This record gives sequence, structure tokens and C-alpha cells, in this order.
Amino acid sequence: MGKDDKAKTTEAEKAPEDTPVASAATATKTAKPRTAAEIVAEQKAREAAAASAPSGPDDTTVTKPVSRVTTAASSAATKTSATPAKGAAGGKQALSSVGTGVRQARNLLASVVWLIAVLAAALLALGALFTALDQTNQSNEIVRWVLERGHDLVGPFKDLFRLETAKNTLLVNWGIAALVYLIAGKILERFIRP
Repeated sequence: MGKDDKAKTTEAEKAPEDTPVASAATATKTAKPRTAAEIVAEQKAREAAAASAPSGPDDTTVTKPVSRVTTAASSAATKTSATPAKGAAGGKQALSSVGTGVRQARNLLASVVWLIAVLAAALLALGALFTALDQTNQSNEIVRWVLERGHDLVGPFKDLFRLETAKNTLLVNWGIAALVYLIAGKILERFIRP
């Protein structure tokens, strides 16, 4: 390390963090890890400074993202983005907001389809459980309602297998129907979701 390097290092250590000298020094030496409180305090200070500083007509953001770009690339980016067409930018923004709305609607629809499939499978599983348990009170309104809805949902799986007892037949057929509801619901949910 020569005398010039030592002088730059001492200047960088004495300079405030805002100056370019300090940022050049921190790029070469390892920085002490900052706590979350220090980061938040620094961000609030930057926002306050940006809010109190007079802004030009093109400056609409409070803080600007920090990126490391070479000077040639940054000047090329500045030249290309300095004069955007207002009509094209407005059109792109309108299309992106429509696309966002469509994505949200598709996400909502996919979630509803999956919820319906899970509820149908749960209802069939609960009906199978009520049938499997011999101690279940068949005259109870809740048990009766679950079994009636289960009979409605089982549809074509009602007579898929005929086993030795009616209880075993119902358990197998309703279990298969519950699995089909879950698989079909997941496939539909994946197909609908963007």
C-alpha cells in the first residue's frame, strides 16, 4: 500500500457515507453487518430527505433503486428512456392493469374450484366414516344431511364395486369418489391458475 492509497483510505473513513469516496471505500473493504433497526432508520432518513428536497418535473419517485451499471451502459439507458412515448406508455400500463385483473380473477376461480373439490371429498369421507362407525345415530339431522349429500355427490361411483356387505361397498365406492374429486379438482385448479 502506497502513500496515495493510505490517504484515500483515511479520507474514506472520515467522509460521511453519502459521499462517493465512502462508497468506493466500502466496495473494497468488508463492511460491518448492519442491524434491521439501522437499515430502517437509514431508509426513513432517505425518505425524509427526498420528501424535503425540491423535485423536478420528471422526478416522481421518493427513492430510486440502487444499481451498479457501467457509465457507458447507464448513459445508453438514459438516452433510450429519456423520451418515452406517452401514448405507448399509457397503453402498456392499461394492458398490464387488465392483465393483473385477469390473473387475480383466474387465481380466485382456481381457489374456488379447489375449495369445492376439497369440500366434496371431505363430505364423502365424513359420510363413509359415519357409515363405518356402527355407533353413529342415523336419525341425527347432521348425520342424515351428510349421508344424503354424499349420495348426491357419489354419482357414477355408486355401483362401481359390489362387495360382500353394503357397508364395504359404500366405503370403497365413496372413497374412490373422494379421490376422483380431489384429483379432478387439483387438475382443474392447475389448469385455471395462471
